[in-house]
Amino acid sequence: MIGSVLDKYEILQKIGEGGMATVYRGRHTTLGRDVAIKVLHPHLSRSERNRHRFAREARAIEHLDHDNILKIFDYSGSAAEDCYIVTELVDGATLQTLVSEHGRLPAEIVALIGLKLTEGLGYAHGLGIIHRDLKPENVMVRRDGAVKLMDFGIARFLDEVNLTVTGALVGSPAYMSPEQAMEKVLDPRSDLFSLGTLLFHLLSGQLPFSGNNPSIILRNIIEGNRPELAHLVPDISGSLADLVEALLQTDPDDRPASCAEVHRRIAAALAEVRVDPADPAWALQGWLVAPGEYEKRMVEHLSRVLLDEGRARLARQDHLGALRMLNRLLALDEDNAQVLELIEGMHAGARREDRLALRSWAFGAVGIAAAAALITWALWPDRHALPAPDRDTVSLQPGETVLPEVAPPVVEPPESVADPAGDAALEAAEAEAEAPATRRPRPTVKRLPVPPPAPSAQAPGRLSVVVQGAWADIWLDGQKIGRTGKNPEIQVTPGKHELVLKNPGAQDIVQVVEVAAGEHRLVEIDRMVPLPAVARFERVMNGACRVSLDGSDRGLLAAMDYRLEVPAPDLSHSLAIACPGAAARTVALAPMSPGKVFAVEAAPGEALAAAALPAGTP
Repeated sequence: MIGSVLDKYEILQKIGEGGMATVYRGRHTTLGRDVAIKVLHPHLSRSERNRHRFAREARAIEHLDHDNILKIFDYSGSAAEDCYIVTELVDGATLQTLVSEHGRLPAEIVALIGLKLTEGLGYAHGLGIIHRDLKPENVMVRRDGAVKLMDFGIARFLDEVNLTVTGALVGSPAYMSPEQAMEKVLDPRSDLFSLGTLLFHLLSGQLPFSGNNPSIILRNIIEGNRPELAHLVPDISGSLADLVEALLQTDPDDRPASCAEVHRRIAAALAEVRVDPADPAWALQGWLVAPGEYEKRMVEHLSRVLLDEGRARLARQDHLGALRMLNRLLALDEDNAQVLELIEGMHAGARREDRLALRSWAFGAVGIAAAAALITWALWPDRHALPAPDRDTVSLQPGETVLPEVAPPVVEPPESVADPAGDAALEAAEAEAEAPATRRPRPTVKRLPVPPPAPSAQAPGRLSVVVQGAWADIWLDGQKIGRTGKNPEIQVTPGKHELVLKNPGAQDIVQVVEVAAGEHRLVEIDRMVPLPAVARFERVMNGACRVSLDGSDRGLLAAMDYRLEVPAPDLSHSLAIACPGAAARTVALAPMSPGKVFAVEAAPGEALAAAALPAGTP
């Protein structure tokens, strides 16, 4: 295509290619503006039905206008021979390229990228648009540090044409959410799971869910089989590791509720180490230009801040907070003498032989795990300094231990705190250092049931629902409360609600929406998906007949149970039937009503003899 003109765009050079499309650098013939042109492969664009769908998805996302979302300038119409999208041209690299070049990225760099991703995703989610295929290849980082999300809407287009890696699902298997892998209804929390997978990959240099084939990967995602991030990379921020663990929870209800919450937690993790995203000294562009110099400055900065924060938290009797700071510092610099001197000063009254043995051990070959064990031993408070348990949430029995809601240290504190400087603590730390891969069972924690909240005196929220080009009955928390268009605003109690939109000719749309007190929440649905039509084949037909729909093989009649769903019934389709011993034929299907059931009768030679039919065949 190089040198040709596509509509009003001159194709200048090829700049990339994937399994779905080829990307070219182009120029608008009259405006002279350089653009990127993504042209779908011919096997996707040759179908008229696919061209209509592609144009529809492009219309749904063309209005996205955000600094962190790739801007769409133009797209092909349904009558065009090629399906293409014209976007802004980004001078930079994808996150996949950056990971390939650098291995894992510095934690604070990942946090800066995460802030921008949550801003772009949150904007799209607010408009009712889910990305569905968030992965490193779909995120560009411009040379000036701008982060751009790409390919909104493409995943849903591919979903409808059944072009998938696994044969039934859209997206990259390793980045799918459990609900996406199980083909459930998706909401924005599915994107948040994919974001957690992306952050895990950037921070560790490896994927959380792996396997020899897509089926194994999807099973591991559904079952939550993965390593803990903090075990793989102990030198990252504990707060950031906690957030990634929360994003990767199998149950969507256990994940953060929104991009806004994720953004807040990332910002807090940066503030914890005094990195201001607005400070030019820590700008993403600086790392892109000189990564080695940037990382050296960051380590020097973290060494000072983590030590200062550790000391400050010790002064506030926040021993666990200090533990997280100093553990990370030793992971960055395992020979940091100031940390070890700080610990020795805290326990000046301990037995001299114990101190000497521990100091020698921490500086010896045991390394980071032993040093972390030493910190745990030193910082664990004595029995007079233990904080009282939260009486509203925790009930302790004799011998039980409260586990704080933080990432576990490299070595857990001794279960008996009667003598924190005694031999039992030292022996436990040594055993843990000798076998770091062995995980001890957590002590039992019993939680009392939380009493129901008192009736809220907060102002109610308001909910408005808009469905483009259609109508739907509105069901909220299992009750029908109105219809779009007739009920412009619905008063709701503050909190989360299950919203279901029903139309007799379309598939139900299910979302969980959260409305704050006094908030006016707009839920905008770009379309209702029509119910498929259903073709029912005569049971007298040979079960070995093979059926294709629009050129896509759907299998044998017997395996299909003589029934075939026809998606997008409002469009024309082509049904092909090939039976052993009979001439192949094609049936043209005109546009039909959603949910229509129609019969396909046997043609000459396609029916089995009566003697060969199963008993009871109608």
